[in-house]
Amino acid sequence: MIEWKEFALEEVVEKFIDYRGKTPKKTASGVPLITAKIVKNGRINTPNEFIALEDYDRWMTRGIPQKGDVVMTTEAPLGEVAQLCFDGKVALAQRIITMRGKVNVLDNGFLKYMLQSPLMQHRIHSRSSGTTVIGIKSSELKKIPIPVPPIDIQKKIASILGSIDEKIELNLKMNETLEEMAMTLYKHWFVDFGPFQDGEFVESELGMIPEGWECIEIGEAVSVLGGGTPKTSVKEYWENGDINWFSPTDLTTQKSLFISKSSKKITKLGLEKSSAKLFPPYCVMMTSRATIGEISINREEACTNQGFITLIPNETFTMYQLYFWLKTNMDLILSIANGSTFKEVSKTNFKKLKILKPKNIEEFTQKCEKLFKLIESNLIEIEELTNIKDYLLPRLLSGEIDVSQAEKQVEEVL
Repeated sequence: MIEWKEFALEEVVEKFIDYRGKTPKKTASGVPLITAKIVKNGRINTPNEFIALEDYDRWMTRGIPQKGDVVMTTEAPLGEVAQLCFDGKVALAQRIITMRGKVNVLDNGFLKYMLQSPLMQHRIHSRSSGTTVIGIKSSELKKIPIPVPPIDIQKKIASILGSIDEKIELNLKMNETLEEMAMTLYKHWFVDFGPFQDGEFVESELGMIPEGWECIEIGEAVSVLGGGTPKTSVKEYWENGDINWFSPTDLTTQKSLFISKSSKKITKLGLEKSSAKLFPPYCVMMTSRATIGEISINREEACTNQGFITLIPNETFTMYQLYFWLKTNMDLILSIANGSTFKEVSKTNFKKLKILKPKNIEEFTQKCEKLFKLIESNLIEIEELTNIKDYLLPRLLSGEIDVSQAEKQVEEVL
């Protein structure tokens, strides 16, 4: 039996880099800034904030992060963990700490997965403090005990879980490319009217459009649904629910063209007692309050809370056209939002927005359908791989599953 030992993090981590208490001057371009907002679900999303290159040396006085360092959010939210994968310079914002394991003592990949494990997440949160914002002090983080096997076992565990993450990341990047291709196709047909340039055009409220097309209100084009929430205190509305009930958080955290899992399920009775409406698979959902403009398509029948506007496609207006119509008209949609406490796009105002009713777009529909099916297939594979990883991670990190056994399991699915 291979012996696992426990050490305080500070005993096995060579370098902690913490920039809390400092706020860099942000610029439109320059050195990417790693913020807590972009560390999500085990990965670092593309940075959208920067600091000037000339400010880098003056700012990064507490330590320079390296590729492979483990990044953890220290508050708002606490405990999101990922690994730096950037080749060039990166800067660290507040609410972020990086860790680098001691050479031949703690492998960085193993450290990442261990910090993501239920055991370490529990230990991190149990040492947190704060009332309004929950966070952890660097001094407390350093004291947390971490189970550590021999370095060769650490590297094997990191390799097994890393191979799953690499495949997931590959699928995500493929989907980004496929969606970009579909967006280009949409613009060619519905913005530039490329296939119709040899035909006649007529004047409309949206400018010149192909003859035979119409400009109508979205409320006339498709069914536009809102959402609702029954009392959360009534157990019968929620316990053992089997109907997807989406909240805006589901879309902001999952950020996927297709979405199949809601964080909360509602019962049929709960649905009857709310203003939410059940809609079929493959409708287009858009968050309409607070964070406006997150868009996704449900893969199963579902309903939403009141923070959504949902469009039900029909024979004329496919989910492809509706999805990209929302994407390309987001500035217009945001302009009709109002409210004092928080901004909201009302269903009444939304229904008045204009959309083109097309003719002869079968080729567009067929091409989009192929692209969307590939995206959905990749997402289904991501879900399967995520389930495998979620099963293996706690068992590998507790020594419950033999490493060689796990290697075989993963080889079979990759």
